[in-house]
Amino acid sequence: MQFLKSLFCLQGFDNRARFFAICSTLYVVFIMLTSAFSGSFFISLVLLVPFSIVLALASLRRLHDAKLNKNWLLAPSLTFVLVAMIIILSEQNSSYYLLVIPTLCSAVLLTYPSNTKLNFILGYYGPVDMSEYQQEAHQSKQTKFRIEPTLIGDNAANFDNNIQSALQVNAVDSDIYSQKQESYSEQADIGEMIRLKLLNNKKAQLVVAAIVGITLIGVTVSWLVNYFTATDNTLGGGTPNQQVVISEPAISRNHQLNMPDNYTLYLSEYQGISINWQADEVNETFLWSQLTGQGDESCKEISFNKGEPIRTLSVQVVKSGGTNINYFADFSPLDSKALIQALAFRGNFTLCGYDFSLKGSQAALGTKEQYAQWVDY
Repeated sequence: MQFLKSLFCLQGFDNRARFFAICSTLYVVFIMLTSAFSGSFFISLVLLVPFSIVLALASLRRLHDAKLNKNWLLAPSLTFVLVAMIIILSEQNSSYYLLVIPTLCSAVLLTYPSNTKLNFILGYYGPVDMSEYQQEAHQSKQTKFRIEPTLIGDNAANFDNNIQSALQVNAVDSDIYSQKQESYSEQADIGEMIRLKLLNNKKAQLVVAAIVGITLIGVTVSWLVNYFTATDNTLGGGTPNQQVVISEPAISRNHQLNMPDNYTLYLSEYQGISINWQADEVNETFLWSQLTGQGDESCKEISFNKGEPIRTLSVQVVKSGGTNINYFADFSPLDSKALIQALAFRGNFTLCGYDFSLKGSQAALGTKEQYAQWVDY
């Protein structure tokens, strides 16, 4: 809990390692979540808010640690928000490459060394109490470097010698640890050296500018290609529903049987069942086609109150004169017996968002031999 509080701290300090860990984790998790919710603008927008706050506060604490002007906060934070909005709105995978811009801005802050000598705990120093993590680290170090004295015989002199040798070993360990700390502090300015070399090297600056420019050009070209491809498909190939009408085979419907809840059964020449009912007018000719897998998802199967659903071959709309709009759901001949059994013994079914009762359906099916042959008692 204290660690989470430290992520939203305004007055603390973050060293380089902590700032790098926060930024890298934030970018990776953001990519994963926005990809998972790419179809939902609202969810992606809600996720953007905490990510932006965490990045802004981490940048602010890094500025405190490096003793830099707070105006630097706008570089990583504002660029991340702008790029994230472009990714969410465009819904193009190529947009993720734009994250290289806020990443470079965050990398600049990593080049500045700490100008404060503070007792960091997990890379953080501030008003949030992180002492519990320090105690765990301290205990692990004690376990690592502790040397137990050993008594040999009953001679007190041996005891004193063992104590003295243990103290000498601990002193040597302390010296080694101090040397490592000094060596680390000497290496801590490597980032600053890199930054100064980049500032004094025009070729390196051109390389960075070229990377950003190539990224922007590549993303723009990808957007244009996707846009014109979608336009050509719409103008040249027609809409998906028109393609379904052209390829869908004609089906004859015979042996009309009126069912109790205002729907009708038909039988094709191939012994396939069709269910017909009157519904609202729509612009499409075909609501669903299994041949292409396109259309209204609620029409792809008929669902009963019990048992497994049965897939439709197609659902089409037919105007029968005046204002009468008829829906015809056609099923495979392989499912005719299972469908009639379900109509006879289930309580209700749902198709294309419409609900139908099956009360009295068993008696109605028994009136025509073509359907009664599939009813098993």
